[in-house]
Amino acid sequence: MTDETVGMVQKTSENLRIEKVESVQQWHNFHRLKIDLYKNDPAAAIPLQSMERDKLDPQSAFFEHAQREAWICFSGPRCVGRVVAILDSLHNQYNEDTLGFFGFFECVDDADAAQLLLQQAQTWLRGRGCSSMRGPMSPSMKGEMGVLVDGFEHPPSIMMAHSLPYYDALLQKIGFDVVKSFYAFRFISDDPQHADKIRKMDEFEANVLKRFPNLRFEQISKQEFAQTVHAVNTLGNEVRKLGWGFVPSTTAEIDTMIKNLGPIIRREAFHVAYYGDELVGYVIAIPDINWAMRRTFGRWDWFRKIQLMFLLSRIPKSRIIALGADAKFRNKGIAMLLIKRLIDRRQVFQEWEMSWVLEDNVRSLRAIERAVNLDRYKTWRLYQKSL
Repeated sequence: MTDETVGMVQKTSENLRIEKVESVQQWHNFHRLKIDLYKNDPAAAIPLQSMERDKLDPQSAFFEHAQREAWICFSGPRCVGRVVAILDSLHNQYNEDTLGFFGFFECVDDADAAQLLLQQAQTWLRGRGCSSMRGPMSPSMKGEMGVLVDGFEHPPSIMMAHSLPYYDALLQKIGFDVVKSFYAFRFISDDPQHADKIRKMDEFEANVLKRFPNLRFEQISKQEFAQTVHAVNTLGNEVRKLGWGFVPSTTAEIDTMIKNLGPIIRREAFHVAYYGDELVGYVIAIPDINWAMRRTFGRWDWFRKIQLMFLLSRIPKSRIIALGADAKFRNKGIAMLLIKRLIDRRQVFQEWEMSWVLEDNVRSLRAIERAVNLDRYKTWRLYQKSL
């Protein structure tokens, strides 16, 4: 493939061209591509365009420690692909790495188009000192990431990726290697098989509380929501600090999360554990906004937002986005008892998803399976390539 670079446009002999995304029309093409590619996918949850814009806003909390550049690819007059190159300085500083990322990747089933887009991202990252590129990350491990390779028939939960079935083969075809797999598990609140497990968990809870009389569980209060989220983040940063690819959340990122989730979170699905006055565990489940998103219609964000207002209170599904316990209590059953508190309040949601769980960490769920029947129903992959 012979390339010729002219200004911000790269032309190719196959009638493909790359444009750096800068103008309003280019951003429109960038966002519109996802709608066009997934319009016939019954499981897709098309986000509001404003949601994608917020994720890519250079003034956002994430981009206080990151940079990005976006491109779209055309075949003739048709937009056929998009990608964003991301350099997260906090990731590289914390992990002592020289890694770059690509994200927001969408493309028709065309290896030349995918190659052209990702070469553009590679060149941009290489010029900023990166030695390898990993993705998709949109824009980080705290957002949508990976390519779905199993479970296409199931709609994506909030902040989880949904992909076209050929993406895995497409990325490997152009030289990317699978670097990590991760999974989603789910359980149904009214599963009749839970009854026997719940009885056993009642006994287990009694034994734990007998051994640790200063241990108590609390439901988050509206008045202390922000304060508790910051405390959970501090503990969570400690709990996860040795995890693969971990980057601590900044205060600004947590403030943004509080602003976004505060209006929709249900207090019955956010529990914390204290030993005396010390926070030692947490579980956070959030309503699956995608359930509501998939039931909206119309082209304009404002029209879909009006519909969302009437749908949010009816969401029957939740995603457990955080579950952790202080190292001193990790093997004491805290996580199981936090999950039990969600199940005890099963009228809040009918279905719960636990995601994401790295392939290396699946063993940690064996204890949780003593409380509920977990069904592994989705798999994603992340890819990496040396630059």
